[in-house]
Amino acid sequence: MGYELIIQREDEENKITVEEWKNYLNSDSEFNSIEDYSATLGDGKVLTVSTPNAGLWKAAQGEVPFTFSENYGWISVKNPENWIIEKMISIADKLDAVVLGEEGEKYDKKYLEENSGIEDIDMTKYKNIKIKPFDPNKKWWQFWK
Repeated sequence: MGYELIIQREDEENKITVEEWKNYLNSDSEFNSIEDYSATLGDGKVLTVSTPNAGLWKAAQGEVPFTFSENYGWISVKNPENWIIEKMISIADKLDAVVLGEEGEKYDKKYLEENSGIEDIDMTKYKNIKIKPFDPNKKWWQFWK
């Protein structure tokens, strides 16, 4: 699961075509066209997923797969951090499109300005924090005991 953002045209009748997407991929030196994507899981096993007409963005922060849906005429990314959203907005500008969330919210330059001071949180460094279980016998103001 996770949250997905998509690049699509506001006019749903004017979908992004596979040719437009491939032309974009060929014009951006940070992208490679891919037909499948592999990831190593926590147990060392490799999971490979078919991703026809996808692009792999090789950024300084890491590699990010951008999948293309020919049926819907959109490009999607799962769980993007702010630096990925910035790239998505850049791509949308070049394709005369917008970046939308699953709830229909728009991600644009205004979003980036409002969220520029917010850093993505690496939750792995908090995995050893111990939280005391709730004790129903204590009064609410005794939470520190």
